[in-house]
Formats: sequence, structure tokens, C-alpha cells
Amino acid sequence: MGDQHCGAPLPYADTKSAKPKPGTQGVNAIELDRLPKCTEAAAPQTATDLEAHTAILQGRDRLFEATAKAANVLLTLENFDEAINAALGIILEAAGCDRIKVLENSFEATSALPSSAIVIYEWARPGILRQMAQLESRHTSHGGLENFLEYYFLEGDGFSGLLDEWVEPLRSAMAAFGVKSSCSVPIRVNGQWWGMLALNYCREAICISPAEVAVLRTIADCIGSAIQRDRLKHEHQKTTQKIVTDLEEYNRILQGRDRLLEVTARAANVLLTVDNIDVAIDSALTILIEGTGCDRLMIKENVFGVSSPMPIRYLNTIQKCLDPEFEIICNNLEAAQSAQLNDVLKKYFLEMDGFGGLLEKWDEPLRSWLATIKVQSSYAVPIRVKGQWWGILCLDCCRAPIQFSPAEVAVLRTTADCIGSAIQRDRLQRERQQVAQQRTTDLEAYNQVLQGRDRLFAATAKAANVLLTLENFDTAVNTALQCIGKGIGCDYVVVLENRFQTPSLLPSSCDFLYEWAAPGLLPLSVSLGSTSLPAELLGLDFMKQYFLEGNGFGGLTDIWNEPLRSVLASVQVQSTYVVPIRVDGQWWGVLGLDYCRAPIQISAAEISVLMAIADCIGSAIQRDRTQKALLEAEQNRSAELAKVNTAMRRSIDWLAHEPDMNAFLGHLLEELATQVEAQDAMIFLYNAQSRTLQTLVGLIDNEITFSPPFEPTLSVDDCLAWPVMLQSPNPRHFDPDTEAHLFMPGYLEYHRRRNNQGIVCVLLQQGNEPLGFIGFGCTRKKLLENELELVQSLAQQATLAIQLTRLAEEAQQAALLQERARMAREIHDTLAQAFGGILIQLQAATYFAATQPEKAQSHLATAQTLAKDGLVEARQSVWTLYLETSEYEDLAQTIAKFIEQTISGQSAQIKLVIDGTPYCLHPDVGLNLLRIAQEAITNALRHAHAQLIQIYLSYSPEMLKLTIHDDGCGFEPRSPSRGFGLLGMQQRAARIGATWHLVSQAGQGTTILVTIANPTTP
Repeated sequence: MGDQHCGAPLPYADTKSAKPKPGTQGVNAIELDRLPKCTEAAAPQTATDLEAHTAILQGRDRLFEATAKAANVLLTLENFDEAINAALGIILEAAGCDRIKVLENSFEATSALPSSAIVIYEWARPGILRQMAQLESRHTSHGGLENFLEYYFLEGDGFSGLLDEWVEPLRSAMAAFGVKSSCSVPIRVNGQWWGMLALNYCREAICISPAEVAVLRTIADCIGSAIQRDRLKHEHQKTTQKIVTDLEEYNRILQGRDRLLEVTARAANVLLTVDNIDVAIDSALTILIEGTGCDRLMIKENVFGVSSPMPIRYLNTIQKCLDPEFEIICNNLEAAQSAQLNDVLKKYFLEMDGFGGLLEKWDEPLRSWLATIKVQSSYAVPIRVKGQWWGILCLDCCRAPIQFSPAEVAVLRTTADCIGSAIQRDRLQRERQQVAQQRTTDLEAYNQVLQGRDRLFAATAKAANVLLTLENFDTAVNTALQCIGKGIGCDYVVVLENRFQTPSLLPSSCDFLYEWAAPGLLPLSVSLGSTSLPAELLGLDFMKQYFLEGNGFGGLTDIWNEPLRSVLASVQVQSTYVVPIRVDGQWWGVLGLDYCRAPIQISAAEISVLMAIADCIGSAIQRDRTQKALLEAEQNRSAELAKVNTAMRRSIDWLAHEPDMNAFLGHLLEELATQVEAQDAMIFLYNAQSRTLQTLVGLIDNEITFSPPFEPTLSVDDCLAWPVMLQSPNPRHFDPDTEAHLFMPGYLEYHRRRNNQGIVCVLLQQGNEPLGFIGFGCTRKKLLENELELVQSLAQQATLAIQLTRLAEEAQQAALLQERARMAREIHDTLAQAFGGILIQLQAATYFAATQPEKAQSHLATAQTLAKDGLVEARQSVWTLYLETSEYEDLAQTIAKFIEQTISGQSAQIKLVIDGTPYCLHPDVGLNLLRIAQEAITNALRHAHAQLIQIYLSYSPEMLKLTIHDDGCGFEPRSPSRGFGLLGMQQRAARIGATWHLVSQAGQGTTILVTIANPTTP
């Protein structure tokens, strides 16, 4: 083939009008037609011709096989660039070329011919330089090639040949890259010339046949369509994202409109649910002042004279102000002042629904008085209780003049009436407080019963309840230990208190303070003969690692160090767990659980609960010792808990209703900044593979930002505070003055510019896996303990949101893999089997071609038949894939359609008989039954050569039967030659919970029976 012209077919066959083709330097069509053609239609005359003909067919078949492989890669690989490169590699190997390129046309103006082409993909053999790597620009100009391109690519099917057959400047350009022969075919997308697929031969000059060129054209169009489809996919994704962004913005606008209604509902909910009226009013006003953006709220109560509809004076009953700058020390209106405002009060509050607006809209003397208390705009609405004017709700805006719409003022009137009714209700129903308190107690007890379903949690809750309710503290602790011991099922529960002789952080001994033993066992201190355990028994390094710095240690006796292991064995302890008791963040002692009857092992989650109850016991002991001091602290704690509960409830609501993780994290930072008065807060995510910290979201000056003001991605080596945070999951204070070396570049300088005196970081982790951390700056050096607990709780919710988002992404990936597996089964059931049979026949034809041409021809005929059958089967499979999901519900109809598709061109008869009334099936059940019927019919026609195929569908409420019987040649079911088709039918039946039976005998036909019970149940 090396000395033959293997270019594109020559179009100028008319000798009368012969004209030179582009690039032939005047050679006319008559002379070109005299050249030998290496087409597959030329009949072989000699053995050499036969070998050449066979080589052409083999080359074409290799390209056919490469086409299927390349198409499969383009359809299955998720990364499109990897898919294209893999497909080009497959084609390169099949065509035997050295370099393969995909060029995309670049057009100017309205010309049908491109001005240049750009190499967008290239694949080369090892040792062959890639053209893209050698050119300064991937653009290739088409100047001077207009006739050549129009003839061979715009109107023709490409050009192929040795180097000297190509026109200049293409010939010189290819020579510069070591090309000896080349083939280029046009890539067409939707009928338009889109680009070219070029194959270069550099090691030797090889010409390929027109048949191979035809296959390359198919490959080229397939690649072009795949590239265009991928681009359309990305454009669609961008459009979808734009729509989502617009919808989110619109939703944000709607949420802003409903803000005041939501604030009113929350305030009303607090007033209706919180029993303590002072706490309820304070919480409601806090919600209102934060929700409306005002600076001061006041509730003024009317004081009436005898039988007068107008108040004689006002009491400033309640005032709420978040900024001390705007607090008013005394704001009671006495009788003389009230008389001056009598006309204004009567007009706007007794007869109307209030008044409000900018300061200049108010009448004197109110305008001057409001100016003295720094008001820029103010709104006052009457408070009415049972239709009577009770007082006034005032909202003052001091920092900026905020204006409310009439609708918002109407909402405020509802809120005002709700507040007045709540105050009056509290005054009128004091006698019902005892009943309400009893009901609350009953509800709390019932809630504890529900939470007690879990054994360990129940024991913990019960022990905590005992510690809080029993007056005799020693009895309370002993009873609590009994609750823990019986609830967990251990044999000893002991509380040991650290004893220190020096200022060292490690104790000199641990004393038995409280202990419980199971019935029949002596107390552990009695069994050991000592009420104290010296530090040497545990080891100072051991105590420092597991109790001073860690969260305890436990397990079977064998894992404990000597000499403690021998001491435990002496009292028959088989497993033991010890967790530190911490009081006010300091290691106070230990809580130990011993198992003697059996070596019980408890989980990390249970140890976490034990740590909580251990700290609870230590705190209770310390509280008993300092009862008077802690009593006052407990009162303050109650107010803080209400604040924390409100914050946690809002955060939980956001987590439940906010679908976007970043938006939820932004809300969470807002809540954190509000609760701990932080100026700045940011969330950093940790990438374990690259060991970097990436800024995810920030809150700067009460504004959420996804572009914080410093490097968004940093190495953890630049943040020395990261390993410090990994040592403990608790929030960590950092002092910018003494711990400056721990911070990442730019982070410390940023906080200093913001005048932050303290920096707090809290680790985000799932189990032992660190996810990142939350960092925020405060104007205070230290936060209170309860504030740190709130920070920890919010951090746990951030961890939950991140994990839920990751789980959702993993579920999406799993669904994608499942769909790929389904497509693989479909390809196996259609194309794979057909191509396998064709390949075997072609190999046999090649083997007999030289010695037994008739036998080779027979194999070729068989391969042709297999190809036709495979094409029919592939079309049938594609038809079933295009069915809507709802169509699989009607099995009888889908089988009937399949029969109609199949009988075309077949001499065999296929009959469908339906018994009973058809009903809808689950789509998955209908799909798998249809596939079984398809496989059975195909086998009967292809392998059994059946002339009559009978299909029976029997419907009943309890059962569905599918029977396929043919009168073909039959076979021995136990024969080891059974193919994948029968196995696939069995697997499909098992997948939907059906039974599958096969009955066959040589010469007696084949019957397949599939039975499924309760077929309509999903």
C-alpha cells in the first residue's frame, strides 16, 4: 500500500470537463483515475492482493472495534478531557498512527470556510513530540488553502496520502514535525463542518484505505458531537446556577419582607410560653429590638384618675436598650406633664392607632423632649387590653432614622396588645401560678421518661436529677452512683478526689470520696485496704496523658500498666474505665467504673456521656462545698440558659429550613457574634490531602462575606495554632500579645487593626477527624464559661451541617455509580454479545481466507448475519431505554410493543396471551420482567430457531406469572455451556424477589416461568 494513492475519492470522473483538483499541480482527473485504487471493492487477483485485501478488512475492523471502545469511554468517563484523551489513545492504537489531533474551526464574518483552526486535543505515541508542545500558538492559519479546504473538507470527506501528495504550506508544516503520511477527515456537528480529525504517521509512510477513512469519519463526528454536547452541558449548568442564584436573591427579598411578622410571631410565642413574665417580657422586647433594628423600647402604663378616660400620669414600666448610651434613667410622666399632652394623647392613642415618623413630624412639646433623648425617629402605638386603652409601646431609633410602613405599624399594634395582655394576664392570674408550675413539673417528668429509653442516658439523667433534688448531699451522691451502677450494669462506681501537696498540676494521691458496690461485694476501698491511691500507683506520666490533658482511659485489665494491673486483678476486676472529673476547667478528680463479673467494654460514645456525668458529679460536690456562692451564680446561669436556648432554637430552625450550607453557616456566625459580642467571625475548613486551611465564610461588621480580607487558602504549617486546637475539642482562648507566633500570616495583624483584645478558636471535628475551626475576635480578653459552652454548641451544629452536606454529595455519587452499572448491564445484553460473535466469525474468516475461501466466505456471511441481529437487538434495547418510567408500569403493553418491534423481518410467530385484568406494577418490577421477556425471545429466535413463541401473562391480586415457551431445538439445562443471558435473567428475577424456573430438553423446546408474589407492593 506504500506506493498507492490512498487519498479521498476523486470527484471529477467526466473526461470532457476534467479540471485540476486543488493541490494536484495540474494533474487532471483522467490521469488520476489511471492510478490503482486500494478500495475494498477491488477483487483480489493474487495471493498478495488477497493479503492486502485482508489487511484492509482487518484495519477497518480494528477501527470499528476502536469506535465502540471510544464511544463507550466518551459515554462513561465523568471527566470529559480524560474521556477525549482516552478515546484518542484508543483510535491512535487501532489506526497504527503516531500522532492524532482534534482541530476546531475558527470562522470570521459570515464565510463558510474557517480562517484558521485550533488544536484542542492531541495524543501521541511515546517518543513522538506533540505538536501542541512545540508551537507557540495552537492556531493554524488557513491562508491560501481555501480551494483545498472547500473541496476536501467543506464538500468532501477529507484527504489522505503521503507527504508529497499534500499541498503547500501543509506539506512543509507536516515535514517540520516529522510526518511521512497523514490522513485528515472533517468533523461535522449537526450537519455543519465543525473541525478536523488528523492522523499523522511519522515512523513510516502508511496509507489507509477508503473504508478506514469512512470509519474515521464516523469517529470524527462522534468526537465532535461529544465535545459539543459537553459544552452544551456546561452552558446548561451555568444557566441553572444563574436561575438558582436569582431565586435565592428573590427568596432573600421575601424573607426581608416577612421579617417583622416573624419577629412578632416569635415575641408572641415567648409571651405565651415562658411562665416568668419578667423573663418573657424581657425576651420579647429583645426579639423586637433586634428584629426591628431600633435602639430603645419602652412600655408606658396608664395611670387613670377616678372615672376619667384619660390617664393622669404614666409609668415607664419597662425599658429595653441594648446600647447603654441610649438608656434613660427616669422617664415617668407626672400629672403636670400629662396634662400638657392631653390633646395629643387623646387624638393619637385614645381615638386613633398611634403616631410615628421622623423627629420633625412630632408635635411640641414631644419633639423637643424626644430630641433630648437622642431620638431621630420614633413610633408609638396604643396598648389595648380587652378593648380598653392600657398604655403605650414606644420604639425609638437613635443611631439612624428608621421608617416603618403602615403595614408594619399595624403589626406593631398587634404586638403591643399581646404585650399588654400578657402583663395583665400575669397580674390577674397569679393564683394560677401554682397549678401552672405543677403542670410544668409534670411535663418535665414526662419528658425525662421519654428520654430514658436509652439505658445509659436514662441512668445519667436519673443521677443528675438525684443530685439536683435530694437535700442531703451525701445521700444524693451515693444514690446517683447507685443509679449509674445499676443503669450501666457495672460492679463498682467510685469518685476519687485529687490531693495536692505542692503547686504541681499533678496530684500526690487520689482519695476515695464516694463509692458504690453491687450487692454481695465489699466497697472497693475495703477490698484494697486503703482509702487513698498514691500517684506512684498510676504513674505521673500516665495521669498527665490521660487525665490532666486527655479524656480518660479504660478497657480490659490487661491493657493497664503495672503496678495498677496487679492491684486490679487482686480484687477480681476484669475491666475498668476511668474518666477525669473537671470543675471550672481544672482537673479535680476521677470517676471510675469497674466490672468484676464479666469483662465489659463500653463505646467511646458512652465514655463521652460518662465524662458529662463525671463533670456533673464534680460540679455538684463543689457546689455543695460552696453552696452560698454558687446559689447566686445559679440564678445568673438561669438567665444565660434562656439566652442560650433562644440562640440554639434559632440555630436549629436555620439548620432545618436553610438548604444552603454556606448560608446556614453565615446565620450561625451572626448568632455567635450576637451572643458573645464578637466583631469578626470566620470559618476555616481543613483539607487533609493538601494539609491546608481554606476560608469558607466570614462575618465582618455584621455583614456575611464569602471573601474574607486575607489569603483564603493557607498551609497548616503557617498556622501553628492548628495543632494546639487539635489537642482539645473545647474552645481555645489565644492572647494576641503573648501567643502571636501561633497565628497564620495576616490573621493577627487583621485582628489588631480591628482592636480585638482576644481571639477565640473552636475546633470543628467529627469523631477524631478534624474538619476545620471557627475563629472570632472580641474586645474582651476572655469569654465566660457559659459563652464558651454556647460557642461549642454552635460549633457542633456547624459540624453537623458540614457532615450532612458531605453525606448528600456522597449519596449523589452513589446514585451516579448505580446508574453506570445499569447502563453496563444494558450494553452487555445488546452490543457486547453481538460484537463478540462478530469478532469470532471474522477471526475464523481470516484463518481460512488463504486455504479455504468458501469456508471463509461462510464465516463472513455469518458475521454479517450476527451484525444485523445485533443491530436489531441494539435498536430494541435503545427503544426500551427511551421508555418513560411510567410505561414500565404496564408490562402487557411494553411486551406487546417489543413483539411488534421484533416480528418485523422474522418468519417466526410470536403470540401474547393475557389472563386476568392487567394492573400497574412498580417501574423497577416492570423493567426487569420486560428484560427477561426480551432475553427469552431473543434466545428463542437466535439460538433455538423457533417458529412459534408463546408468551402468557397471568394476573391475579396475589401473584403475577410470566411464561415464555418456544418450539425450538431446546438444550440440556445442566450443560456447562449456558451463557450469560440465562444468568442475567436469574439475577433480574432475584433482584425483584421473583422465582425463575427453566424447563428444556433437546428437540422439545424451552419454557421459562417467572413468578412474583404481591407484584404491586413497592
